[in-house]
This record gives sequence, C-alpha cells and structure tokens, in this order.
Amino acid sequence: MNRHLLFAIKAAISLGLLVYLLGSVDVVEVWQRFLEGQGGFFAVAIVTYWTVVVLSTIRWKVLLDPLGGKSNLVDLTLSYLVSAFFANFLPSNVGGDVVRVEEAARAAGSRTASLTVAVVDRIAGFVALYFIAVPAYFLGGPLVQGLSGARFILLAFTALVVILGGLFLFPKPVSHLIAGLRLERIPAVHGRVLSLQGALNAFRANKGALVNAFLLSLVLQFLGVMYFYFVARALRIPLDLGTSMLMVPLCTLIQALPISFNGWGLREGVYVVYFRQVGLPRESALAFSIVAATLVMVLSVSGLFVWLGRRKPAHETQSPPPAAT
Repeated sequence: MNRHLLFAIKAAISLGLLVYLLGSVDVVEVWQRFLEGQGGFFAVAIVTYWTVVVLSTIRWKVLLDPLGGKSNLVDLTLSYLVSAFFANFLPSNVGGDVVRVEEAARAAGSRTASLTVAVVDRIAGFVALYFIAVPAYFLGGPLVQGLSGARFILLAFTALVVILGGLFLFPKPVSHLIAGLRLERIPAVHGRVLSLQGALNAFRANKGALVNAFLLSLVLQFLGVMYFYFVARALRIPLDLGTSMLMVPLCTLIQALPISFNGWGLREGVYVVYFRQVGLPRESALAFSIVAATLVMVLSVSGLFVWLGRRKPAHETQSPPPAAT
C-alpha cells in the first residue's frame, strides 16, 4: 500500500476515535482534572521520565559494547533523545527506530550491528513487560483479571516469548531454514542475514550482556508503569498500583498495533474500556491517557534541540572560495 495512503488511513482512524471519545464525555471535566492536578506528582512523573531516558541509554550501551561499540554515555544519551523525539513525532515508532539505528551505527561501526541492537533492545523491553504483566494478572484478583482481552493477550504473549527464546537458544534450526530458502541467490539479502547472525552470535557468546539488558528492561518497564501511576495520582484519579501493573502493559501491547497514528485514539479507547471495568469514569480515562502521552511528547522535544544543534549553519557547510591566482 502507498506509504502516504497508509499514513492518511492511520491519521483518520486516530482522529476519528479521538473525536468520538471526546464527544462522549464532558470535555470541561477532562480539562478541569488537568487544571486541578497536583504539581508534586507531575514533577515526580517528569523525574521518572528522565530516569527512564538515562537507564535506556545504559541498556543501549550494554548491548552495543559486545559488538564493538565505542560511544560514551553522553553521546549515546544525546542520540537517544534524538530518536525519542522522532519516535513521538513521526507517524509510527518505526521512525524512531530508524533514527536509532542510524545513531547506533556510528558507535557500532556497522548498520547491521546497530539494527540487531535495536531489535534486541525492543525484544528485551517486551519480554520484561511480559514478566511484569503476568504476576500482576495472577495477583490482581477477579476485577483485574477481568480486564478485556487480558487472558488472550497474555497467552499469545507467552507463546511469542517461548518462540523467541527457542530461536535464540537453538540457532541451528534457524540456520537450516535460511539454507532452505537459498538466500545466497540474493547476495545483498544473504550478506545482511549473515551479518545479523554474526551479531546474534556475539550476544550468544556474551550472555552476560543480555542478562544485564534484561534486568535493566525490568526496571525500565516498572518505571514506565510508575510514570503512568504518578500521572494518575497527579490527576487525583484513584487508580491503584496493582491494577496499573496489568492495565498499562496491556494497553502498551495493544497500542503497538500499526493501525493508528502512534497509538492516538486507540490508546484512549482502551483506557476508557479498562477504566469503566474497574469503576472509574470515562473522563478520568481520557484525562489520564491524553495527559500522560502529551507530557512524554513535550519532554521528548529536547531531542529536537539536540538534533538542530548538530546541524551546521549553511555558511559553515559551504566550501570556501578558491584562492586568487
């Protein structure tokens, strides 16, 4: 499908959902919740966001080092801010990943290696999300376990985690599959696949890096839930932490579906459904979702300034005039 048409469809879905949801609530009450918010908890949420940025950068370095990465934490943090900005303002998270791959390529010395790091980084995050959501489901009681789609999503996620673990722990079947596809007939693709396998082998030889990345991912996903919990407290919404531990991961997984503009509209709709199931009003759900997402976007604008700061003015990039003879 044409890229521009796909973007238009996603934007239309997001806009349509937001218009419908906002039309079904008292918008004044949604706005009032924000105005009456508790600034202290907003400050804690902001600190949590920046903590996530720092720890995400450390995880990035942990994964880059086994592949020969040389960048320091300062440079990687700046690169992470740039990729976070584009992830929030481009049509999908894939845009942010593309920027991150290009940024990491400078440190890893290979675009394929940086692509591997981006993939492993995302997989580690989703697996950690799984290990937060599953205990929350079993410890949450009937009300939390009754969240729409929770059982199905977690069962599907369990199957995915098992498959990913098998692919990493048992590489021979994957090699046989690649051989069976006879990718050597397409040299460009075959070369990339071999490079990708080589990068994955580097992680297999350095499982400590993967363990550290996974532990960091657990902390990061927990902090991600805490960010939303603090936003709820800031808005005076009585959403308990136990419910948040399952509700936020479920919504994160659902909004990852590529059917809307960065999850807008879809995310708000899911929270409206979940809030009503735990006895909270639609207005609270919309205020919670919109404020939390908007705050992240505002904070990620710092990456724009980093990106602009890297661009040289036109007069600096022009070649000097030839010397007179």
